[in-house]
Amino acid sequence: MDVLSDILRSVHLGGGVYFRCEFSAPWGMDIKPTPVAEFHIIVRGSCWLRMPGLSAPTPLQGGDLVAFPHGDAHCLVDAPEGVALPAEEIVQGQNLDHYGPVTYGGSGLPATVLCGYFQFDRDHPHPLVAALPSLIHIRGTDSHDFAWLQTALNFMIYETKTAKPGAEAVVNRLAEVLFVQMVRAYIAQSEAPPGMLAAIADKQIGAALQLMHQTPQNPWTLATLAREVGMSRSAFAARFNQLVGQTPMHYLTFWRMQKARELLSETRLGTAAIAERVGYQSDAAFGKAFKKVVGTGPGAYRRDPVRR
Repeated sequence: MDVLSDILRSVHLGGGVYFRCEFSAPWGMDIKPTPVAEFHIIVRGSCWLRMPGLSAPTPLQGGDLVAFPHGDAHCLVDAPEGVALPAEEIVQGQNLDHYGPVTYGGSGLPATVLCGYFQFDRDHPHPLVAALPSLIHIRGTDSHDFAWLQTALNFMIYETKTAKPGAEAVVNRLAEVLFVQMVRAYIAQSEAPPGMLAAIADKQIGAALQLMHQTPQNPWTLATLAREVGMSRSAFAARFNQLVGQTPMHYLTFWRMQKARELLSETRLGTAAIAERVGYQSDAAFGKAFKKVVGTGPGAYRRDPVRR
């Protein structure tokens, strides 16, 4: 399994669509901060995005995707200075079965917006999640460069509009696909992707991550990892720390504990077997490392359904 797929599985990536909006000018929707990562697909028409940190409203066109990986507050409006009502007021009393539609506005130009979300395990955040920016904007005009992303968008739009039997299951899977495609597109668009995204894209550091993910049980050291990717120890350590934000050995320990959490939650393997699978020769060493990273011992973690 490649590194990005492995990470996304470990953070329990999920998602779905709230509803489809059929707006007509004048309209505006104010979205408060959320514990999930929200996204909007501009299906038709155009609008503007206002968000703290943006120097000016950003124009959005049909086919555009905007996502807010950390759940930041934002507004979608029909005009740069448009008035926005809280989303909960707009939605209140409307029928959200089969994704709506939610209707709102006056008698002006129409716009259709699909509103959805991505969610992750935020109790034990991976550096990949932290590396995502507060806003990702993929323009529909770039669809020739990201054909698979556009296909996923179109499929999701179709499923939410027709709402055939099984639509929710299809849409939820498409949300996961959409997230992966969005991250790929963001990496491809960025001259210098931040943090973990740059590490995955880097030929040598990405190769080192692949080794750690594929065989976390190996007795990796700074020297063996550097040798495997054709770098000196010092150059490898410096570049890894620069991109990932932690040393190779710290990341290896973090990833081993992520795998251990999965095995404790999803299997009946004993702690000795789990310790061996993640590179520890004794229960005691494994238990000490697990408690330091996760905050509780392996046994207590397995017994606590809330933590899992």
